Order: sequence, then structure tokens, then C-alpha cells
Amino acid sequence: MKSPFTGLIQKFDKAKVFESVNLFADQAQQAYKETQKLKIKSLASQVDCIVDAGMGGSALGAHIIQTACADKLKAPIIIINDYKLPAWVNSRTLVTLSSYSGTTEETLAAFKSAKAKKAKMLVICAGGPLAKIARANKTPSYIFNPRANPSKQPRIGLGYGIFGLLGLWKKVGLLQITETEILSAIQTARKVGARFNLEKTTSPIAKLTRQISGKAILVVGAEHLVGAAHVFANQFNETAKSFATWFPIPELNHHLMEGLTNPKINIRNTVFLMLNSKAYSPRIQKRMRLTKEVIQKNGPKVLELSLQSKTKLEQAIEAVVLGSNLTLGLGLQYHINPAAIRWVNYFKQKLGT
Repeated sequence: MKSPFTGLIQKFDKAKVFESVNLFADQAQQAYKETQKLKIKSLASQVDCIVDAGMGGSALGAHIIQTACADKLKAPIIIINDYKLPAWVNSRTLVTLSSYSGTTEETLAAFKSAKAKKAKMLVICAGGPLAKIARANKTPSYIFNPRANPSKQPRIGLGYGIFGLLGLWKKVGLLQITETEILSAIQTARKVGARFNLEKTTSPIAKLTRQISGKAILVVGAEHLVGAAHVFANQFNETAKSFATWFPIPELNHHLMEGLTNPKINIRNTVFLMLNSKAYSPRIQKRMRLTKEVIQKNGPKVLELSLQSKTKLEQAIEAVVLGSNLTLGLGLQYHINPAAIRWVNYFKQKLGT
């Protein structure tokens, strides 16, 4: 018996998104191994704050680490999705410029701003103008060859984004994480990747896509999985061309529940995906149960996705791999090219230089 996705992949996925999704662990392994070979000095005693300057898929790695590794960071992470850096950025700030393509205009502007503020800098990209500027300024950089991402889409090259940053921030002494923990997370990616593979008839993705097809999607996460909820929403938008957003608990409990009343037609056409975990604190676990109850009383369908891996980082990686497969599966069910970003490209063309 064939998977229902096999024919859809052949028909609609000419850009090899499916192949890239299934190379996530290879991306991760390459990125971590290569960053550990870089000659970069420790900055642990010289940095009070980490700023990650990046847009869209290029910033998703920082979102994962910000929440999944919160208890391992020696400095807070602030993610800036803009051209300008805040006034407080100074010589004790580490600004990491993240742009998969190296062409993102906001990130290039942030480089100039960081340099003017005499901030410490790191660069992670696959080339482009950002790589040239980094080399010219002798900025410590991880410039990678994305050979394990034939789709060339940043959001599908998250192995580079997540594990490149893990490797860089570990290297400079701002992330207290062991190599064993990182390698275990990569092994988790391989294991769950095999489970969720769209061409396997035992994959749960086909059932999940049927349950969310035709619906607006709201992803809910808490604690170490907040970054993963953000990644889910981004990939639903770009890969499945589907309206989706995300909310964290407990913030959701303070306002969004009251917003489930009107307009009723929109509420009925929304499905909530709740990222659940036994690693959540007891209070958050109780909030998750009550939140589900309140949502269901208002009409929307709720699907719980329970993460099973051992550590918080492994659960976040499990969620990323699940999300990449689920959003690809939904896009294929909608009979679209999952790599195409028609409106993003239209906007960039009209915006000009």
C-alpha cells in the first residue's frame, strides 16, 4: 500500500522540499560539526545580552533556543526583526546577524547599526552580501554550504539555523550545553524524522492533515515549546500557504479565551493545535487542560500533539520535525508547490531597493 502523499510529492514538489525536510538531521550534524571547528574566542565574561537580528525563517533558530535552552543561557536572547537595533545595544552586547541567504536587507542594515554601536558580532549565513561584509570586517562567522537543503528555502533549512546557533553560542561560552546533549538532539531528529516521513504508510501525518485541512490554525505552546509553536505557524504560512498564528500559555489565558465568542463563523473554522509535554511545570499542565476545556466549550476543534522525547531541547526538535512534515503534508493536500512564496516575492519586487 502506498502513502497518499507519494503521488502528490511527485506532482507538486519539484523543488525537493520533501527531500530537505528529511535531511534535517544531516543539516544539524553538519552545522554543529563545522561550528566547533571555528576559531572563535570566548565572550562569556564580555557579554550581558545576546541579540539575534534576523527575519522570517532565518530567525527561527533563535526562537527555538530562546525557549528550549532558557535554563542553559548565560545571557538573555532578544530577537530583533527590524532594520534598527535598540539604543541600549553597546559593546557588551553580542549581535548575531542571521540571514540564510545573506541578502536580507533588514539584517544587512542591522550589521551596520551593530558596528556603529561597537557591539560584538557573529554572522551566520550561506553567503551573499552578508558573507562578503563579514569577511571584509573580519567578523567571526559561520558561512555554510547548504548541501543538505536542496529546496533552498530558509524555513526548510532549520537544521542549519538551530544547530548553527547552538554551536556558535556554545563556542563563545554563552550557552552551557554539552556535546552529548546536542548529539542526542540530532539523534532524536533522525528517529522522529523516520516516524513522520510522509512516504511511510504508518506516518500519522495523513490523519492530522485531514483534521486540519480547510481550517485556520492556531498553535499553542508553553515554556520550552513556545519557540516551536512559532516555527509551526511560520511553516503553515509559507509551506502550506495556510492562515496560522500562535499563542503562548499562560499569556493566552489572560485575553484570547474571551475572543473565542465572535465572529462565530471564524471560530467554527479554526482548529487549535496544542503542543503538550509532561516536562511542563505542574501549573502549566493544569493550564493546558483547562485551556483545552474552554476552547472546546466555544466550538473549535482541539488537537493535542504530545511530545515524547526526553529533554526539553529534544522535545523542541521533535516538534520542529513534526511541524515540517505536517505543514508540507497540508500544502500537498492543497495541491500547491510548497516551495513557492509568490506573495513574499511579489512584495519584495514591488518594494525594490
